[in-house]
Amino acid sequence: MIQILALHIEEFRGIRNLKTTLDGKSFAIHGPNGSGKSGVVDAIGFAFTGTIARLSGSGTAGITVQKHGPHVHKRDDPGAAKVALTFRDTASGQTGVITRTVKNPASFSLQPDTAELRQALTVVQQHPELTLSRREIIKFILSEAGKRAGEVQALLRLETLDAQRKALKSALGKVAGDKSTAHSNFTNAQAAASRHFDLQRLTSAEVLGVVNGYRAVLGLTALENIALGTDLKEGLDDRDAEVALDKPSAVRDVQALQAWLADQSNLNAALAALTKPLATLQANPGVLDSLKHRAFVETGLTLVETDSVCPLCDVEWDSPELLRAHLQEKVSSSQEAARLEQRIKQATAELLDLLRAGRGVVRAASKLATTWAEVATQEAIQSWEDRLLALDSQLATVPGALAIYEQLEADPFAVPAGLTTALSSFAADLAAKPDTSAQAKARSSLIIAAERWSQLRLARTGYDAAAKAHELADNVYRAYCRVADEALTSLYDQVETRFSQFYQRINADDESGFKAELEPSAGKLDLLVDFYGLGMFPPGAYHSEGHQDGMGVCLYLALVEKLLGPAFRFAVLDDVVMSVDSNHRRQFCELLRAEFPNVQFVITTHDEIWAKQMQSSQLISKKSQLRFHGWSVDTGPASEQGSDFWARIDQDLAKDDVPAAAHKLRRGLEAELPELAEELRARVTYRGDAKYELGELLSAVKGRHNDWLKKAANSAASWNLPDAKQRVADLKDARSKALLAQDGENWAINALVHYNGWATMTKHDFAPVVQACREFLQLFRCDNDDCECWITVTGIPGKEDALRCQCGEYNVNLVSKSK
Repeated sequence: MIQILALHIEEFRGIRNLKTTLDGKSFAIHGPNGSGKSGVVDAIGFAFTGTIARLSGSGTAGITVQKHGPHVHKRDDPGAAKVALTFRDTASGQTGVITRTVKNPASFSLQPDTAELRQALTVVQQHPELTLSRREIIKFILSEAGKRAGEVQALLRLETLDAQRKALKSALGKVAGDKSTAHSNFTNAQAAASRHFDLQRLTSAEVLGVVNGYRAVLGLTALENIALGTDLKEGLDDRDAEVALDKPSAVRDVQALQAWLADQSNLNAALAALTKPLATLQANPGVLDSLKHRAFVETGLTLVETDSVCPLCDVEWDSPELLRAHLQEKVSSSQEAARLEQRIKQATAELLDLLRAGRGVVRAASKLATTWAEVATQEAIQSWEDRLLALDSQLATVPGALAIYEQLEADPFAVPAGLTTALSSFAADLAAKPDTSAQAKARSSLIIAAERWSQLRLARTGYDAAAKAHELADNVYRAYCRVADEALTSLYDQVETRFSQFYQRINADDESGFKAELEPSAGKLDLLVDFYGLGMFPPGAYHSEGHQDGMGVCLYLALVEKLLGPAFRFAVLDDVVMSVDSNHRRQFCELLRAEFPNVQFVITTHDEIWAKQMQSSQLISKKSQLRFHGWSVDTGPASEQGSDFWARIDQDLAKDDVPAAAHKLRRGLEAELPELAEELRARVTYRGDAKYELGELLSAVKGRHNDWLKKAANSAASWNLPDAKQRVADLKDARSKALLAQDGENWAINALVHYNGWATMTKHDFAPVVQACREFLQLFRCDNDDCECWITVTGIPGKEDALRCQCGEYNVNLVSKSK
């Protein structure tokens, strides 16, 4: 993994020329919206990958890196837009510079060009998730279970799991269709055999009795047993004999067709269940396009590995990650179409079962008619059979069913005119035919029995094969899902534990008992979270938007930690922490600093108070921040690195702009004092809107600081420690001097900020005001240049034990000796 040491941006996006030093440490980029912060994030991503994430995805049609990556004044000169990023490979310790231009974003120069540095860059390029914005965060929390699984598995590099599951599911669907067709054929063959034998159930004993009856009349040896493979005609020489009419069997076949035509209620109900979703599809032709492309795109998605060339169209993308994200977005956008397709397929399967049963009856009657009916009757039955066959073929696919939607709406199973009459006449003609001799009748019956028994055997064999194939595919699919889910469950158990710990830490004041559950199942990932011990619910059920965003950040950190382990050394959080509610941002800083001490976080924000909190919590140092203040199209952003508000005040005074300096001083004090009040546990009257006046915060901080120094003096005296007594005395003396100066000059700030006409101070008049405020705040800060943090009170309320800084150089005991 890498860490960024420096960045040089030229004519890129909204930036004309910017150099900044990060030195491998966590770094804050802050400034108002529109000041150019996103340009730095884009530059970092571009240096590593040659792509700009902000210029890809939905809503970016026609926008490209080469056309729109350069500064607008250099839009015709992409060679002028370049980014040079100096980085350190944390594994080898080597330092290198990667340089990339918008003119040729797919290639880069690397100095020095070593195998170790190239490997480090390859690792970063394979992990686009290291740059995170709020829109990515919320996907983890509020997405549907199926989409959440895709997002999380993509981050964990487990996309192939779902792709393979879908491939197995598709194969299972195909063999399920084959099984359904084979079952219909088997059912029809059973019905045809039952009609011929005139049996309700085809038991071996009953069929054997009927067949041996035929054989006895013909003088053939009786069969001892019967199975599907038995030759029922064994011993019969039927090569030249004319097959006589088996009148009872023929009449039953025609009557079965008449009965099917007379009652089509089940068929029409199944038809109605199909036409309803088809109507939705007919009204939205774009959905059909999604269905046509979905399987195609899903196949392409499984083929995207390390190559950035699309396997579907041979177009080269900026990176495999962007190509994969593009295809995944297409698949996700067709989810609703897929659900509609499933409804249509289910309704079609039910309709086809009934239709194929009817076709079996029609087929038997049609074969009889060919020999024994008039030509007109033959043609009527054959025409009806052809019509049903055409419907069967069209209904085999969703596009086919949609193509005959109007036909389906127009009662396609209505009995053609004259067919009912023709069948009645045919049945009467068959019944009126003279009985044949017993031998001729037995001969005909045995031949037909053998034919239908053979058809039943073939249908049963086909069904058994299809059922076994379906069972195998189902077992494979279930086994894969079980193993994958077990592996994912184990993985997610570890992730959810860390996720819960992280969230508890940033919400320790009100949700210290928080827990989460991640439950994978067949391509889905359900997320349930605790709500104040009242139960487990989806994150969007009761938690506020700020809490949901906090969950997103914590889940992201837990996932990346699991994915990269100790190799997690770098991440860009683009305006992400603004999503965490203001009451918990300090805890979030402490989480990052404590749990990820070796990770370089590059954090952007438009909130200056939040930037100060990052510094006071020691997540970043005073020098590790880049402040943007204003932007113009001609010059790009105005920025400065490492300066605090004192330096900006000095700059205003150097220009004799006293009102601007006064405004910055007041704004700086307003930013500093809430933190200081918290550290000192100052007593401030509670305000529901958390909007405290500067004056009341000043008074509360002064009063509480005095309380702690009194307690420190009592402690030193109780232990009879001369050095400690002197230390407290010195602190009190410094406090008296600083407060005297600050109280005497405080009026000037309000006067100048509110533009009072009589407050016309010069920079020489206002400089003492600035100095007094600086010395006042310094009372509460450690003098160690490597610390510079606020002093804080430690211990539980009522049992405070020390007033100290984080490095320990400022450390005053508050515990008195027991009497």
